[in-house]
Formats: sequence, C-alpha cells, structure tokens
Amino acid sequence: MFNYPAICIANGTAVLLLSIILSSSKRPIRHGFLDEKLYFLMVILNILQCIIETVVFFMDGKIVYGFHTLLIVLNAILFVNNIIFAYSWTVYADYKLFADIKRIKRIYFFVAIPAVLIIIGCLINLATPVFFMVDEFNIYQRTDLYIIPYAVTYLYLAYGVILIYSYRKKVNKYLSLPAIQFMIPIMIGSLLQFFFYGFSLVWLGVSIGMMSLFINLQNESAYVDALSGLFNRQYLNNILLMSSKKGDAAGIPAGIMLDIDGLKSINDRFGHTVGDDAISEAGKILHTAVGDKGTVCRYGGDEFIILMYIKSQKEIMDMINIILTQAALFNKSEEKPYKINFSIGYSTYESQHESTDDFLKKIDASMYGDKKRRIREGIIPDRRQY
Repeated sequence: MFNYPAICIANGTAVLLLSIILSSSKRPIRHGFLDEKLYFLMVILNILQCIIETVVFFMDGKIVYGFHTLLIVLNAILFVNNIIFAYSWTVYADYKLFADIKRIKRIYFFVAIPAVLIIIGCLINLATPVFFMVDEFNIYQRTDLYIIPYAVTYLYLAYGVILIYSYRKKVNKYLSLPAIQFMIPIMIGSLLQFFFYGFSLVWLGVSIGMMSLFINLQNESAYVDALSGLFNRQYLNNILLMSSKKGDAAGIPAGIMLDIDGLKSINDRFGHTVGDDAISEAGKILHTAVGDKGTVCRYGGDEFIILMYIKSQKEIMDMINIILTQAALFNKSEEKPYKINFSIGYSTYESQHESTDDFLKKIDASMYGDKKRRIREGIIPDRRQY
C-alpha cells in the first residue's frame, strides 16, 4: 500500500529544490562548460524522475485501458534515466578534476558500456520482462535481474567518488568534501527505498545531494581561483583574520610568498595562453608540495602565498626545499616550453602586534629581497632592462 501524500510531498519537495537550482543559473546552459552542462542534465533528469515516479505510483494497480503499456514504458524510462544520471556523474567528476575533453572521449566510451547494456535491457523490457514486469492487474514487480541496474548505478556513483578521493592530492581541485556530501543523502534515500518499496525517498535524497553539491561549488567559485585552482585572495584574507584566534597549540602563523620568475617573458615569447598555463602548473606544483601542511593561495598575478603554522623556523625551510624540489622535477620533465622558478620570501605573523597588511608587506619585502639577489647573481634577468 502506497502512502500517496508522502510520495507527493517527497517528490514535490525534490522538484522545488531542483527548480531553485535551475532558476539560479547565471547564463544559458548551452553556453556553459561541460561540467555545467552535465550538472544541469543531472538536475533535469532528477526532475523527470520525480514526476514520472509519482505518476507511476498513482497508476500502479489501476485497471484502466492503456495503463498497462504506459506503466511499462514509464518504468523503462525510470531505469534509463537512472543509469544516465549515474554515468553523467562519473563524467562530471572526471571533468571537474582534469578539465580534459580528450581524456573524456578516450576513457568514457568504454566506461559507458555497462550503461549502454542496461539501456538495451530496458528497451527489450518493453517487449518482454528483463528487469521488471507489470502483471495483468497493472502491478509493478521486480524480476530477479533487477539487481543488475541497481548495482551498475551504485558502481558509477561510487566510481565518481573514488576518482575524486584518489586524485585529491595530485589534482588541484577541492572536491572531496562536496562529493561525500553529494553521496550521503543519495545512499540513505536509495537504501530506504530499496528495502521499503512503496516509499518515494531516493530522488528526494538525490535532490538534496544535488543541492549540497550546488552550494559547495558556489562556495568554491567564491573562494577558489579558477586559473590556478588554489584558494584566492578573499580566502587568504579570511584565514588571516581567523589566525589570531587560534591558540598556541596550533603553532606560530607563518607565511611564504612566491613569485614566478620571468612570467612576462613567457607571455611575450609564447602568448598569454601559455602564460596562463604556467600559472596553472605553478598552482599544481605548490598544491603538491604543501599538501595538508598549509593553505596555498594565489595572491594575484604571478604571486602566491602559503600560510602554515610552525613550531620552528626549520619547518619553513623544509617547505621551501620541497617546493624547489617539485619545481626542479617539473623543469626536468621537458613537457612544457618554459621553466618554472620562484623567488621566495617568508616571515612569521605576529598577530598580536601587527596587522595583516603589515604581515603581507613583510613577506612581500622578503620575497623581493630574494628576487633582487637572484638578479644580482645573474640567476634571472632584470626585467627593467626590457
């Protein structure tokens, strides 16, 4: 026996949440990037699932002319939409990590094979039961094979999360927490509906996951620099304001400022697109070097700042050595037409006695002192000569 009011409330709430996401789009979907298009495809599929599922629940068991065929078609659409949604999530997760269309085309043709097989099974189901059947009383029933599309769906969803988790340190994106928050309500809703058929909870869980992902990505766009993938200056300011509230147990606040040597030369020789790529690669170098030992921010232009809490000055020097090692490894790879080297300055932040501006000026002066030394020693050219 179905609880029709509960079904309408759950799916109606899901549609309302998803409609808010759609109405919040800042530009037409056709003009968006691949990840934006995939995200809104998942939103639309979610809305369709809520509407179709509600209709199917109301039609189930009703002996009305034409309902038998319509129930088979609508339930097949539910299965197809379900697997397309899950596959779209895996592509979305991969693109958010790597932003590589060629990689998508190369890998996800093969990743799509299980989804295509499920869709073929759903088409066959229109003529003969495969994953489900509708009996002579128009009552929906699962077959023994219904577990296959469920398993493939969960595998796709899990694959996306595992991919994000696996590359959380190698790829300069902040997706681990949003991915987990996306999955938790989906898993809860799916498991409840799996064991208690007749309650419509799975797509409400999906819509909550989509809303959570939307909020997290909006936060990312506000605090993460799109070019380097690092936190931006606004986030840096927030961290500095909070640093004075941390106790001594966290250590002494310290900052390292870095400037890419010769970025203007890279722009002049290879163009600004390659210059932007250099900033992106520098972000990856710093993200890999720092890991969870500090917070890396793009301060502006070709300048970066690392904030960390230290117990001794040696920790700063160790971090600088790690950065220089990572940069040297990048330069030896010979995969790019340019080299990345940094001028580096550092200092501690006496939050009780100096303002954040004083601190930033202090590490900026230290960094430019290092740059002037490198110019004097002929390590880098003097840009003022050009």
